[in-house]
Amino acid sequence: MSVTDESLEKLDRVEARLLKSCDVIYETKFVPVRFKKGDIYTITVKPRETENQNDEAIVLIPGLGAGVAMFAPNLKHCAINHSVHSFDPLGFGRSSRPKFSDDNAIAELEMVEAMEDWRKAMGIERMYLVGHAFGGYLASAYALEHPERVAHLILVDPWGFAEKVDANEKLIKPYAWMSFLGGVAGYFNPFSPMRWMAPAIVQKLRPDLVIRFPGLRDNDIYKYVYYLNLPNPTGETAFMNMTLPVGWAKRPMIRRFNGIDKSVGVSFIYGSKSWVDPGPAIDIQSTREGSYVDIKIVRGAGTHVYADDPIAFNKIVRDVVEGRLENPSNDFELEECFHSD
Repeated sequence: MSVTDESLEKLDRVEARLLKSCDVIYETKFVPVRFKKGDIYTITVKPRETENQNDEAIVLIPGLGAGVAMFAPNLKHCAINHSVHSFDPLGFGRSSRPKFSDDNAIAELEMVEAMEDWRKAMGIERMYLVGHAFGGYLASAYALEHPERVAHLILVDPWGFAEKVDANEKLIKPYAWMSFLGGVAGYFNPFSPMRWMAPAIVQKLRPDLVIRFPGLRDNDIYKYVYYLNLPNPTGETAFMNMTLPVGWAKRPMIRRFNGIDKSVGVSFIYGSKSWVDPGPAIDIQSTREGSYVDIKIVRGAGTHVYADDPIAFNKIVRDVVEGRLENPSNDFELEECFHSD
């Protein structure tokens, strides 16, 4: 199915309903970047406490196949003294879909430099980068190149950190939908089956999404994910080039993370029921001397920690940006669920 003005209008409407379901007041814009004269779709929520407004910004980066509206439960509640921005990375979502290099390292750098162009255009000096899944990988790659622009990394169930292991060595089994996408990724772009079969296939693969992202209508989240991934999948193609079969990163971040300047602190957030292994974060904490590294495990949450327990997630983010950093723990006790003030 090709992208039409009608499908783009439907995407705009369903995104607006998802954000309205969480009473988010926001602005949108397409921010121009140099790479192939592209633009990056961005939403912004202004801080509520304007008298104590901070010049640093919170920036939320969604994972593969997701979009800015997935952060609907977090945008308003994190925008206390800081502006909160979320963008669809170049090649994904509502952003431009340029063709990236076939070389995975160069494609990664193209995405990173588009993020830097975005930062400059937005007039942000330093950012609290909050990245989920592939967004966490991109946030880390950005911090490797531009550490002076990163106030803190908050990596939420980040993809691409672990070294490849044999199937019989895996202690945490992925969800069935992840195994399916990983299996087809060797032959097609990850979301090709969904584009062929329309929104119903999204609901078949991810019946859990409606619980995490209820929206104003029961099928809002399925329409959102479908229309979001309908355009030319250049980002998916680049992602495929960055992966080995079944979704392992060709250049795992565990090998490179300690190259990030030690002035950049990092907080890892995992769901206790997630399939993502926190082992790489534990290794980074034990080897990254002279730098702040903390690990939070949110009780009862899956990989979409920010939607499964937004109260706990939002508190962790606010504690980081307001400077209420705890002494990093080595016992990895489960983070309690918090309640809003």
